[in-house]
Amino acid sequence: MLLELSAGVLILSLVAYYIITRSRGKSQKRDQPPPQGDASDVIVTYSKTIPGYEVKRIYGMIESTSVLPVEGEISPDLAEEDVVHKLMVKAKSMGANAILDLKIEKETFKEHVRITARGLAVRV
Repeated sequence: MLLELSAGVLILSLVAYYIITRSRGKSQKRDQPPPQGDASDVIVTYSKTIPGYEVKRIYGMIESTSVLPVEGEISPDLAEEDVVHKLMVKAKSMGANAILDLKIEKETFKEHVRITARGLAVRV
């Protein structure tokens, strides 16, 4: 199970990195710099625990948000990957190496879609 979780996190990280680097010129606003840092070693899970790991320190809840136009050329899946990557970078900058209980919300408004990712930053 741990191997499957690690492989899933690695694949998610690689896909997020590929998508973000491929779309960097299209999706980034001029006033927002692209997320910096390597977050490939941050474990992300939807569950509240990671089998085989013990939580050593809790840094707290973290959140990342992205807003894109409804009629834009950026896909919501791409924006979701970007939001998760930003969350991973934020967690790593705090000293965390894992995000537990990941929640992703998509809210559609008349002119835009807001994607929010929340999780608990911890050190395991």
